[in-house]
This record gives sequence, structure tokens and C-alpha cells, in this order.
Amino acid sequence: MGRIIDISEVLLELGLTTTVTDTERAIVQTAITRAEGAVKRYLQYDPVQASRTEYYPQADRDALNRAAVWEVEGTEAYQRRVAAAGTGELQVRHIPIRSVTTLAIDLDGRADSASGAFPTSSNKIEGTDFWMNNDGKDGDGNTICRDGIIRSFGLWPSAPGSVKIVYTAGYSLAEFHGQVSLVDATPIMDAVIDEAARRAKKAFVNAKKTGVGFAAGPVVSESLGDYSYSIDASLAKRLFGYSQDIQPETQEKLQDFVNMGWMLAS
Repeated sequence: MGRIIDISEVLLELGLTTTVTDTERAIVQTAITRAEGAVKRYLQYDPVQASRTEYYPQADRDALNRAAVWEVEGTEAYQRRVAAAGTGELQVRHIPIRSVTTLAIDLDGRADSASGAFPTSSNKIEGTDFWMNNDGKDGDGNTICRDGIIRSFGLWPSAPGSVKIVYTAGYSLAEFHGQVSLVDATPIMDAVIDEAARRAKKAFVNAKKTGVGFAAGPVVSESLGDYSYSIDASLAKRLFGYSQDIQPETQEKLQDFVNMGWMLAS
């Protein structure tokens, strides 16, 4: 699984650049995992560049192309129409889109659960059947679609799971580290470092307050330079607490990277 930051960056932020114990490393690594999780939940997607396979639409729509949601009242379930909406735009979850590998439409595809769903003949051609709403280019000169919208020549089908898309989205390590001027994702990296450092400091303080102690705490192991560790669940709760929220200043850093289109479409 791709990571946004490396443990060395948080150790540097904490001033732990000389002697670092195995237990301190384990606590910091757990803090990073929790911080990255909190940032991804706030963004509502994983910003690490990777290939994604997703199925759309993910909401029911009626014959008039209106979005609908299911609601329950007492012992009865009913469908509530949300609003009229055109389907010339397909909003994907992960941004920015770097490329579309395949896009297929199968009206009876049922999100790939139907036998023989999405045969090769259902594949669509980029530039002929659909196109990304590109708004610029990255450091390698490749197009980039920051808003995550894919447009269609015509309307997208309304049956849930009838569109299958395999695409690459997210930011590279170089972009997280500000090494690409055209695509600067350093605020995401800074947000994770800040949140990881805050959680690690809290864990260190809690360890002293609760008397857990570092020596008897996390279990760690090393092998061929590949660092691995484990922390007992009950101990982690005592050290890190239960809060999963990120700080307001972190939210400010992330505002420009939230997938607002996905939030509105969900």
C-alpha cells in the first residue's frame, strides 16, 4: 500500500534524529497510520497515486434521470427522488485523474456480478465516446483532470453498476514533496506530518501519565531493514486515545484537495 510520508519525516519533526528506540519508532509509525487514515477520511479518497477499478452510477436513478435514495419509515421502505440531474458527466471518487485505462458500459453489468459482464465489446473509446475534463498537464507533460469528471458524448446510463472504469488517479511522491511545480501536493504531506507528530506526542505523554512505560509497551521486530511492528489494541487505545478528528488548521491545508464534486454527488 502506498504511503504519503516516510517515518523519517515525522521523526525529524519530533526532533528524534539521533537515537531512536524500537518502541519510539513503533509509536511514531502507528501515529502515521492513524494520521493518514484521518486525512483520507477528510478528503473522502486516497490521494496516493494508484490504479482504481470502480463501478458507476452508485445511486439509483429513475426513467426521468432523477437521483433517488431509499429511506425507511417504520416498517416501510420507499424511494425518495432527490433532484433532476443530467448524466452527461461522470464524477469519480479519486482525484486527480491521470489516465483512463478502460471504460466499459454494460447495461446489465451489475457492477461485474453478472456472468459475462463487461465483455471486450462493451469497451468505449476515449476521445470518441468519452473524455476526461482535463484542466492542465503534469510535470511529465501528461494531461491531468483535477475535478474527477469524465464527460460522455450522450448520456451516461442510469442503471447502477452499468459503467466500469479502470483509471489511475492521485499524486506521486515527487508531487507530495513539492518537486513538481505544476502539481504541488505538499499541503497533503504537511497535513499528515502535522497530524502524525501531534498523535505521537500525545502517545508519549499518555505513556508517562498512565504508567504504561515504553519498555513494556509495543512489540517490535526488524528484518533485513524492513521495519515491522505490532501494538496491542488495548495499549494503542490507552496511548493514542479515541479521537479520529483532524485539527482545524489541518483542514485548512486540505481544503483545495477535497473532492467537492463527489461530496455533492454522494
